Amino acid sequence: MTSRCAEAEVTLRRGRLRASRLAPLPAKLATAEGVTARQAISCGGQLLTGGTGGLGLLTARWLAESRGAPALVLASRSGALARGGGAEWALLGASGAAVRIARCDAADPAAVRRLLAWSAGAAAAAPRLCGVWHAAGVLSDALLPRQTAATLARVYGPKAHGAWALQRGTAALPLEACALFSSVAALLGGPGQVGAIYRISMALHGIACSS
Repeated sequence: MTSRCAEAEVTLRRGRLRASRLAPLPAKLATAEGVTARQAISCGGQLLTGGTGGLGLLTARWLAESRGAPALVLASRSGALARGGGAEWALLGASGAAVRIARCDAADPAAVRRLLAWSAGAAAAAPRLCGVWHAAGVLSDALLPRQTAATLARVYGPKAHGAWALQRGTAALPLEACALFSSVAALLGGPGQVGAIYRISMALHGIACSS
């Protein structure tokens, strides 16, 4: 890298240097056919991994209330609401969307395959799956000297292996939306966030660029 580059971190892809940037998301996302985000999302069912946690429930309520999603499957390792999620669950229930909770460890590819099959065939009259929202994750905060291969793998698995299993399992489906939830820790850093930075910088970024 030359001394003229002011960036602390860059990647070289196809002969071009690229640096990370945060950018606002437009209020309306249009496809090549001119379909708005609301029209695309409201067409069918939505699957959320990490769906019973705080971020998952907020996303689920946004999908139901603001985007008109008719059916939601909220998947998590425990298959139960996270502590403190009762208020969001009540608001989600009042949205009118059909909501189901499923138990699935996103780090286990076989479990993800079973979840996708169950989501697609749980009810004959259910809307087809047209959106995947991957918010599953594990916290294992510790400073670098206290991190081990096991702690990094525990954090890496749900995000990276889960994203890859979802990508492979839905590759043939006509999805209208697919979102992999990241963290600003990959850009800004934070005490004890080595695992989060590792899983996002090394895993999700590569998956998103290659898919």
